[in-house]
Amino acid sequence: MSELDEVYDSYDSTNRQYSKEEYAEYKRQEKQEIYDLIDSTAEKIVTNGKEFQKYLDTQSKFDNYSVGNTLLVTAQNPKATQLRDYDGWSNSGAYPKRFSKGIKILEPGDEYMREDGSVGINYNVKKVYDISQVTARQKPRITNYNDKIMSKIFLSSNLSKIQLVDEIPGTDKGAMYDFSDDTLYIARGAEAPKIFHELSQELAKQEIGEGSNLDTFKAYCVSYMLCKRYNIDVSNYDFKEIPPQLQGMEAKEIREELEPMRNAMESINSRMNAFVQKLARENRSKENVR
Repeated sequence: MSELDEVYDSYDSTNRQYSKEEYAEYKRQEKQEIYDLIDSTAEKIVTNGKEFQKYLDTQSKFDNYSVGNTLLVTAQNPKATQLRDYDGWSNSGAYPKRFSKGIKILEPGDEYMREDGSVGINYNVKKVYDISQVTARQKPRITNYNDKIMSKIFLSSNLSKIQLVDEIPGTDKGAMYDFSDDTLYIARGAEAPKIFHELSQELAKQEIGEGSNLDTFKAYCVSYMLCKRYNIDVSNYDFKEIPPQLQGMEAKEIREELEPMRNAMESINSRMNAFVQKLARENRSKENVR
């Protein structure tokens, strides 16, 4: 993009004056473009392993974002790490850089009554900015934990009984969740990062269930996102082969299949994060005592 193009972009259609009718039509078209982008991105990621992994990378960073908004961020700025709206950044003393377009997402608006009596929600287009697009000097802090602490963080999210064994019969895995007795089995001597890959996948199984190859793939994806979020080596994860079931689906169906992965990721991470916060409080208390 040339310098002149940047100038022209700063005077795009959003700066013109609209009549009430024109503005309503502009907002309608803007929203439709956003919905179209969600659909096209959903269809794109299931046909390309690198694009699918890019989506997972984005969801791992923004676990509280909906599937639709994660697809939007993936399409517009997959390298984003910290997102806030204009007010959010300005309240912290940072402002969007010149010519920064930001990222368009959807936020829930007013509720309305459908013809069948059910309640629907209107969604509005909202612009957010990544930390790279604003004048903020502070960069996100990356915390790395040793293997012992990391094990405690993962196990804090477990919802079942835990049993330590010498080995897990019939497998060389270091962790396995058994639905029949609601027990997470962990083999002695398991080493990192392999044990974290397996633990996270078994935790995901607790959330998603295990009934098909697609469920197994979803648990695998959740495992990848959790490890990615906690800076655990993910170089052995491979998304070259996307399940054919996903590739044959329409955009809405794809989003519905991504939803359990997103929900499992958020649920597990919320429990892990609660434990991390507990550790932080305990460390602060120890420092105060000293």
